Amino acid sequence: MPLRKFEQQGYLRYLWSFVWILFVVGVACIVGYYSYTDRLATLKQPLRVTQRSQIDTASVLINRKVSEIETVMRLFKHELELLKPEKSTITQAFRTLFNVYPELLQVRWLDLSGNEKVRLEITPDGSLRSVEDSALQNKASRYYFASGLQLEQREIFITPIDLNVENGIVQRPFYPTVRAVTKAHQAELGDGLLVINFDLRPLLENLKALNTTDNFLLVGAGTAKWILHPVAEREWSVDLSTTPANIVVEVPELWHQLSAHDSVTTQTMGNHIVTAQRIESPHQDAGGMQEIYLLTKSHDSLLPSLQTSAVKHALLSALILCFFGLIVLLLYVNHFQRLKRLSKELKDERDSLKTALDQQTVLITELAESQKLSSLSVMVAGLAHELNTPVGATNMALSNLQALLESLTKQASEGLTKEQFNHYINQSSKAITLADANNQRAIGLVKSFKRLSFERAKDDFSTFNVLQTVSDLKRTMAGLFKESHVTVNIQIPASLELQGYAGAFSQIIQILFSNAMEHAFNGRQGNEITLEANSFTDKTEVIVKDNGVGISESMQTKAFDPFITSKRHQQHTGLGLHMAKAWMFQAFEGDIRITQSSNDGTEFTLTFPKIPNQASNEGKAR
Repeated sequence: MPLRKFEQQGYLRYLWSFVWILFVVGVACIVGYYSYTDRLATLKQPLRVTQRSQIDTASVLINRKVSEIETVMRLFKHELELLKPEKSTITQAFRTLFNVYPELLQVRWLDLSGNEKVRLEITPDGSLRSVEDSALQNKASRYYFASGLQLEQREIFITPIDLNVENGIVQRPFYPTVRAVTKAHQAELGDGLLVINFDLRPLLENLKALNTTDNFLLVGAGTAKWILHPVAEREWSVDLSTTPANIVVEVPELWHQLSAHDSVTTQTMGNHIVTAQRIESPHQDAGGMQEIYLLTKSHDSLLPSLQTSAVKHALLSALILCFFGLIVLLLYVNHFQRLKRLSKELKDERDSLKTALDQQTVLITELAESQKLSSLSVMVAGLAHELNTPVGATNMALSNLQALLESLTKQASEGLTKEQFNHYINQSSKAITLADANNQRAIGLVKSFKRLSFERAKDDFSTFNVLQTVSDLKRTMAGLFKESHVTVNIQIPASLELQGYAGAFSQIIQILFSNAMEHAFNGRQGNEITLEANSFTDKTEVIVKDNGVGISESMQTKAFDPFITSKRHQQHTGLGLHMAKAWMFQAFEGDIRITQSSNDGTEFTLTFPKIPNQASNEGKAR
């Protein structure tokens, strides 16, 4: 087989191997993705069943309670019409109702002026009492009285669910209450309203019992409040005049769905798996009982744990597929190895013919490397000047340590005292500390100087760490900050990254640092510059603020114009902020603006698009 053909086969072998690896990895990713979604759906299925069961059970309990309220009211009204008790015996009829239906709080008879004629109620200790005439109240101002007057003879009005209020104060302990109102007639009392207060505590306890270790139930009375919530402080917010807590505030997306549909199938919202249902109320339009919103949510840690389990399953599937793909690749490589051995003699002959050319290539390579070393020596010479101070201090500390050691050796031969030994230890510790501090300073200076020089020299579009770039700049400008009595506070997340030109970014921040030191402080003490960063969905903002004298309102409007400066007599050109704004647009397609300035300082906000147009950026000069 000709030599060129073997070379082409070698190239094709690597190309085919690379394509095969890409194919296997791609298939593994697809398999992993579908394995993940299928596994996660399987793990979610029991939750769907449980949540649907919770919703259905809760719906049955609530509908049964509403039906029971209407039934009790109709039966008792019918019983009064049959028995026609006198005023003196109507109290006994009311007592009978409490004996038959224990989940009552109050039974009242109101005349058409709103005055209570008869009222029986359950006391806090659980006993039943008949309220004396002197303690009876007028309820004409209550909403349910006005609604009751509008009823037809056989109609029943059920009020909104709320906490029972007596004399304008919410009763404690809380009595979740719903009232049923209907018109009635009694021979001696005449026409009036029969009002029965139903105790909802048993119902809420039954609903709370539906909670499981993985899911909890929320019940909302309309869109205004929760009447059942895993966080007790969020219940009855409207009745208690506390911070609003309801379905609109906590899960607005779910509320919008329930506004259009009576139920929402199980779905994922944030870190929770939720199922919801809306129970309509026929009394809502008349100001009565609200719609009931039922919502079941998984606990905070459940969905992440299911996702982790699904990821492990998906990774295992993908790894198994990759393993078999690797076996096929190895078999393919082994086949070409056999072909390689057969062509070895031809390759040896070709290599012998290329010896002279290879020698020339080696010579050229050595010359190129020599040139690289020469360029490197120039950079090292420039850096050496900056390292003189820490290296000199380190050398002095080591020399001092050597002198101390020689003195200790001499004193040891003549008779070493404890005081001399302690002196040696103290001085040695100081010398070592000094040497280590200066050594670390030199190392940090080299690293910071190297990164900054490299970033500003290469001028490439890249992803860079914001905190590291700012920290390097702070270290290289430490002498200037000390001279100006400035403290720099950096409050930037360690993981925050930007896409663009790191060199341009460091130059922009350096302009803002220099601008603050030259214009903001005027020789004052206690000067501070603070850097903060906030990451949003579509942008990142870097805030640079100082506690200086601020910028006048007239100067703020033209601060970024070229040749604008308040210190032209001190040889300032007025181009710093103008160049910073130009670089922000050219390098990042971003913007810089003054967002706050007063006698307490100035704040600059730099806005960086989340994913700038890389192609357009690479074509622009900073």
